[in-house]
Amino acid sequence: MRTREALITAALELARNGQSPSIAEVAEAAKVSTATAYRYFPNPQSLWADMATRQAGFVGGYPDFLDRLSGDVEERIVQVVREVCAFQFADEVVWRGVLRATLDRWFNQVDVVEAEKVPVRGVTRLEMARHALAPLRDTLSDERWEQLVHAVTMVFGVEAIVSMRDTCGLDPEAATETMCWAARALVRAAVAEAG
Repeated sequence: MRTREALITAALELARNGQSPSIAEVAEAAKVSTATAYRYFPNPQSLWADMATRQAGFVGGYPDFLDRLSGDVEERIVQVVREVCAFQFADEVVWRGVLRATLDRWFNQVDVVEAEKVPVRGVTRLEMARHALAPLRDTLSDERWEQLVHAVTMVFGVEAIVSMRDTCGLDPEAATETMCWAARALVRAAVAEAG
């Protein structure tokens, strides 16, 4: 476990310094032989995936911060969006690398039978949205509630950050406010449709 943690820590440090490190570079930074590093991470995608898993566990103390959500549903989802934005903007280079790794994983499985594919992404963001939107379970039909959960997951997270930063040219503060606005707008629309 110490060796694995040393490799992940070294990879995160290199990524934070703007590098997209190879397994050999991570091994050197962690003072581990390249052969040993490859035993833990056979390719860069597996390393990025583990980096993402480790970092996701630090999202504002996830899942503990979900127990502290308060206010109405709009306020709850905004608290989640702000928490994730703060965490991901603080490590934007790492999260962009995670996104690249998940895209690589998807491309590596294009020709694999659906039943044999390894999941490309985890469900942390989906679970955060479900928890924040839970008070609407009795207000919306099951189908509409799930649709709202799915729609909200589109307006925060690393993909939304890339859109806000690269396409819209927003700084982190403006991007966060835009994502919060979008999440609130989706909640309002769903509630209005429900009457």
